[in-house]
Amino acid sequence: MGRGAVTELQIAYLELASVGGLGVLLTVAGIAARILAKRASDSCTARTTGTVVKHRYAGEGRLYPIVQYEVGGKSYQARKKYNGVKLVQVAGLPIPMQPEAREDEKGWLHVKLGPMANIGDLAEQLWPIGSVLPVHYNPVKPQCSYVDRPVSSNFVCTMFIIAGLATIAMAVLVFFLIQL
Repeated sequence: MGRGAVTELQIAYLELASVGGLGVLLTVAGIAARILAKRASDSCTARTTGTVVKHRYAGEGRLYPIVQYEVGGKSYQARKKYNGVKLVQVAGLPIPMQPEAREDEKGWLHVKLGPMANIGDLAEQLWPIGSVLPVHYNPVKPQCSYVDRPVSSNFVCTMFIIAGLATIAMAVLVFFLIQL
């Protein structure tokens, strides 16, 4: 073997450092995002009420009320957030299915859609325009707020952490397999 040749052990360490490093970055990003979200919601110690002024539809069953609230004579808007959306969608032939949307006690939005579902009607049933919802806000920065309850665990943060840990595990496995 020549002086400039790369050994299998060096390749194994390079793989472990690069792929494992990516896993560490994903895991740290997920944990950091979760910590930042928790700090933001913990800083919302003041409470007021807000009025639903419109609805937002983000596709795939994601529907949100936009709530307007006032602090110190200034008006703000906040979108209600969820831990995630659980969508049941039936497509194809018209099957008699009653569309519905509901929020559970853990902060998940459950949406059942059929071929004839109207998302706007579902949002209006859950949060009629003009209805009142509690808003918690940061007294120092009133634009930092959440509607009804804080999001305790964000699905995206969880997926980053899981992907990071899986990537680390895969890097360690490949490291040992290269050495066999």
